[in-house]
Amino acid sequence: MPGSDAMQEDLIRWKRFKDGDVAAFESIIRDEFRALFEYGTRFIHDRDTLNDCIYDLFTSLWDRKKFLADTDQIRPYLLKSLRNRLLKEKERANHLTGFDSWQEQTEPEDNAESRIITSETSALRERRISSVLGSLTPRQREIIHLKFFENLSNEQISDVLEISRPAVSNLLSQALRLFRDKWQATISTLFFLLTF
Repeated sequence: MPGSDAMQEDLIRWKRFKDGDVAAFESIIRDEFRALFEYGTRFIHDRDTLNDCIYDLFTSLWDRKKFLADTDQIRPYLLKSLRNRLLKEKERANHLTGFDSWQEQTEPEDNAESRIITSETSALRERRISSVLGSLTPRQREIIHLKFFENLSNEQISDVLEISRPAVSNLLSQALRLFRDKWQATISTLFFLLTF
């Protein structure tokens, strides 16, 4: 869970935004856009539609700022808002992938330098990790993303996913156990194939 200083800073920045401070709003957008985009790519393949959803989220927040509740945890608040918006968008159009067919997205390699840096070993590791993550349920992948990529606490995850804190602990435990078991099986298989 974030420290009380970070929570206090979030609360102050949120209140400034609610009072119409454009600089505070811009800092929220600047600090949170990337996390929202990365989280959103877990649900939606069309990046333009995702950008539109995030833009609409921020526009809606600005328009409704006087009516919003205070929060001392901006990122979890925005992740939950984006998740709800994406679920509504899914109902409206079929541009979203279903949670059942949720696939991890990979960033394309844009330049020669990054292709050189990415070694064959790391590419193999990424394929193994993607394969193991692909074997998890969509909910398990989502909870792993929130815990390890967004660094949210179990309490924050329970708020984002709208499930109880014990359910978060159980889901996370199951996901990590399954990941570990499948990872070890993958390593054992590779070791077996390399020795023969």
